[in-house]
Amino acid sequence: MVNESENTPQASTLADEDQMADPSNNDSQEDISLGDFNDVTSLSSLKAIRSGNENASGNEQANRNDEVEEDPLLTRYHTACQKGDLATVREMIHGKLLEVNNDGDPVEHITGLHWASINNRLSVVDFLVSQGSDVNARAGALHATPLHWAARYGYVYIVDFLLKHGADPTMTDEQGFNLLHLSVNSSNIMLVLYVLFNVVSKGLLDVDCQDPKGRTSLLWAAYQGDSLTVAVLLKFGANIKIADTEGFTPLHWGTVKGQPHVLKYLIQGGADFFLKTDTGKDCFAIAQEMNTVYSLREALTHSGFDNHGYPIKKWFKKSQHAKLVTFITPFLFLGVSFALLSHINFLFAIIILFLFAIATNKILNKFVLPSYGRMGVHNVTLLRSPLLSGVFFGTLLWVTIIWFFKVMPWTFSDKRYTNVLMLVILLLVFYLFGQLVHLDPGCLPEETNHENVRQTISELLQIGKFDTKSFCIETWTRKPLRSKYSSLNNAVVARFDHYCPWIFNDVGLKNHKAFIFFITSMESGIFTFLALCLEYFDELEDAYEEISQKNSKCFILGDSDLCSGLAHDKFTFLIMLWALLQSIWVASLIFVQAFQICKGLTNSEFNVLMKESKAIGPDGLSLNENFNTTPEGFAPSIESGEENSDTVLSPVPGSMIRKPRTCFGVCYTVTGMDQWLAVIKETIGIKDSTGHNLYSITSKIPTNYGWKRNIKDFWLTSDVNAPLWRRILYSPSGSKALLNGTEVDYFKLYKLPNKDVEQGSDMV
Repeated sequence: MVNESENTPQASTLADEDQMADPSNNDSQEDISLGDFNDVTSLSSLKAIRSGNENASGNEQANRNDEVEEDPLLTRYHTACQKGDLATVREMIHGKLLEVNNDGDPVEHITGLHWASINNRLSVVDFLVSQGSDVNARAGALHATPLHWAARYGYVYIVDFLLKHGADPTMTDEQGFNLLHLSVNSSNIMLVLYVLFNVVSKGLLDVDCQDPKGRTSLLWAAYQGDSLTVAVLLKFGANIKIADTEGFTPLHWGTVKGQPHVLKYLIQGGADFFLKTDTGKDCFAIAQEMNTVYSLREALTHSGFDNHGYPIKKWFKKSQHAKLVTFITPFLFLGVSFALLSHINFLFAIIILFLFAIATNKILNKFVLPSYGRMGVHNVTLLRSPLLSGVFFGTLLWVTIIWFFKVMPWTFSDKRYTNVLMLVILLLVFYLFGQLVHLDPGCLPEETNHENVRQTISELLQIGKFDTKSFCIETWTRKPLRSKYSSLNNAVVARFDHYCPWIFNDVGLKNHKAFIFFITSMESGIFTFLALCLEYFDELEDAYEEISQKNSKCFILGDSDLCSGLAHDKFTFLIMLWALLQSIWVASLIFVQAFQICKGLTNSEFNVLMKESKAIGPDGLSLNENFNTTPEGFAPSIESGEENSDTVLSPVPGSMIRKPRTCFGVCYTVTGMDQWLAVIKETIGIKDSTGHNLYSITSKIPTNYGWKRNIKDFWLTSDVNAPLWRRILYSPSGSKALLNGTEVDYFKLYKLPNKDVEQGSDMV
């Protein structure tokens, strides 16, 4: 087995093995090290104080060393630094009660600046540095600087301040860890990004710098199971093949941890899973010993390899060809299904179709999906493929074929205008579908210039908003209000509404209006087709009058036109029923979209509102999903127009907790019925499981400027010089649109227009 006491990387421990004030609080921080901590320890005085933990500092300092008498004055000072009591610190320094460059304890020489740094007390750090405190002072058993202490816990604002005031990022502690190593160890992706762009990118540190045991930051991130850090390090050019002194590469240590996403990133990045360590063990042997075989196999399959590490045979040379086959399959499946139901016994046909569906699913998963291109960590499944868009297109094709070859020839003389209307609707739906599949939903361009990224990071730090809510860690851009990152388009989508599997694309700023036209045209087409089919069945009844008299009634349908259709053209009858079934979820989608447009919010924002009741973690603790480490009492340098940028509806803590997926749940979500039910509850004021009245939720919408104003903002483009019909029919071609009657750039929307002022009346 892997000898944990010898091979496990020594973690950057401060004092105790328990976690202390981790700002990210994400699952990648679990079990930072499984190794032996005995050779590298520090006194318990290094433990950070959490907000509200008033008794921690006294107990920690009291136990430093029984042989050293405690200095009450120094204890009071250090406690004030820990708690952020600036008034007391200022009083003691200005009152000459102690000197700022002689404020360390007599045992470990831990200064007030160390204590303020590890507790994220920026105001105290600022004051002490202004009074001449040494930013590079070493203290503790690890001989670490205040910069090291702040970096261990991911405190970006403290690190930024210390670096700007002379802290040396190249210094290492007793374990040989520098700023980059410690930032990675914190598992705070925002600090890792900050260090990469402001230290590594400037050439002050190498992204592949190694600790005394030859371990790089990528190796540490892999062992910690921190997939976000692994991804950004690889994107920054980290070498995936560097091994430590024992021959362990990042993939070896990633296999020890067994985090699937980490393994996927590493394998996609070119890691060699056959490479052996100095003890002759490859990843497969390590996975067996550490019980992480399932994770390794999942990562291999996702990356196009079988369980033994050999490439899976691909039946299609290009990913687009495989997607095209997936897209066309539903058309063939529907045709075969309706043909079987039309010509053989119903129960027998159901059994055959069930087996046919299983076989089709197996074929697609085994022979088609492996040819898809792999990007990111999301597993390639049929629900993440063009399958559902193929279901819609297949339905549309069969409706068109049936109407053109059967229904129209029989009904054109009596329903001429209805048939012309059907033709127009079909052409419109085909056109809109093609546009929505390929149309840009409003993607912000990815930022590749490091200087621009540094500028963005600096601006966000100045206003206290450097977190994943305001900064996209995938595209390195600042997130505008109402936007969201899309893994499908690998971009931030402006005014993001939702991902629609029926068009295999996102719905956002540039295609939302076209989507509304699409679903309303679809619903109109279904009912027009229904009317023509009923007329067609009536014509069939007249044509087969003699047969109809012998068998004039159906079991359920009676002697209606539907009975005639079932009796004389079952295939067309089934196509009509299938189309009518689609009209149910389309109608619910239209209802939900109309409600949201009138309320001035997107589908994504509505989901956030519905999930606010789940904003508390399972233990009653609020989760920090945004990796925000803004110091308490932070006074940002508010830029003009930035003061209310935090009013945007964004994912709340706990909102990403997934429920177990069932077949019914998937259908419920894909058809949009969950949104429909939520809107009904919102409209009539049904209470949720916690007893809160959902009706009051819409009062929290920051983008609701009144239903009339909201409708105008959605349907009118901001081009006041264009004709009214063009403003209504056309979608925004660029990034500008109306919001509260004024033109805003959704690519740079960081402030919402004031609700109290009716703006831009001339824009209407």
